[in-house]
Amino acid sequence: MADLDVDSIIETIRSRTYSKFVAYALHVGGLNSRRDPRFVSAMQAGDLVYADGQAVVALARIAGATRIERASTTDVGVRMIEAEFERLGRPPRIAIVGGPPKLAERAGEGLLKKFSNCEISYATHGYHTGYDSVVAELNDKDPDVLIVGMGMPREAIWVHETYTSLPKALIITCGGWLGFLAGDEARAPRWMQRYGLEWSYRLMQAPQRLFARYARGLITVIGLIPHQVRMR
Repeated sequence: MADLDVDSIIETIRSRTYSKFVAYALHVGGLNSRRDPRFVSAMQAGDLVYADGQAVVALARIAGATRIERASTTDVGVRMIEAEFERLGRPPRIAIVGGPPKLAERAGEGLLKKFSNCEISYATHGYHTGYDSVVAELNDKDPDVLIVGMGMPREAIWVHETYTSLPKALIITCGGWLGFLAGDEARAPRWMQRYGLEWSYRLMQAPQRLFARYARGLITVIGLIPHQVRMR
């Protein structure tokens, strides 16, 4: 986990010296999967793991982190693409893999409304029975940025296990960002975001989908506190 503020995360991406770079967003869904060896291997192999969740920030601070800030992909995703635009000196080609059918395409349209200096070169859903053809198409399109939104831990495991076959690109796992880009989910009010309460707003919008994850996440966070204290 990177003990970095948001601006430093963006600068890390902008100033990197190699094109294939994996940035994992860690949130409660990842914490719940901490005992999955495939997920752990993915996190250990990532070039950058940043805190996409207030619980992750709190645990890191208990362990002694001093600079870490919540960097929700919903907030920093566009900034990452802007950084890639600056690094390349041209509009980056964007590929999106994830979500149910048609969501990736709609998310691409939403992304272009937020940052027009990019090109959506490829978009497909995240429920293929096999991904050989998807990987082949990705390499054919040669994207500069690959956004993967399959939910944690699946998206991180997929990136890690497919890594050697993926094109040289900035690879971002994004959780629920595609739904926000497509307009299917709304952001919490600013004051809720400021005080780390956006999770409760999301829960109100989709209780059936999120209640079990957040309830399990609360138990996970409480259980991890003693371990974090020992790490200081």
